[in-house]
Amino acid sequence: MSPKKIDRRKHEIIVSPLLLNRVFQSILERRFTEAERRLEEIETKIREKNYDEFKRGFMQALKGMILMHRSNDRDTFLNNIDLKDTDALKKYYREFSKSAENRLHADYDRGYFLALAKYMSFILKRAKSKGALSGKN
Repeated sequence: MSPKKIDRRKHEIIVSPLLLNRVFQSILERRFTEAERRLEEIETKIREKNYDEFKRGFMQALKGMILMHRSNDRDTFLNNIDLKDTDALKKYYREFSKSAENRLHADYDRGYFLALAKYMSFILKRAKSKGALSGKN
């Protein structure tokens, strides 16, 4: 018995990558009010389409990112990652991406993992463009 293929169109977040990157940028720069405003824009656009469990998980992950960074609690995952360690960032990206595609996870969880994968991808691209990661590749 072969596993069913995932309908990728069902699990796409139809939102501008630029808008999503602005949320991530605002989070990293600790401009949480701006991040929340942009997140509301994203949620409005997503709600215009079919707001399913996958998209709910994606949105909850974004909201959680803001809360974790705002809390500045050093025991939270996102406040503990080394933004200059490309090997670790790539590893997190691969793990989150793999989980986002894994059919054994519920739709909500896959959406949540997709948001985390996109965040790791953003951090990697941002760091590379600034040349901050030249030491650890």
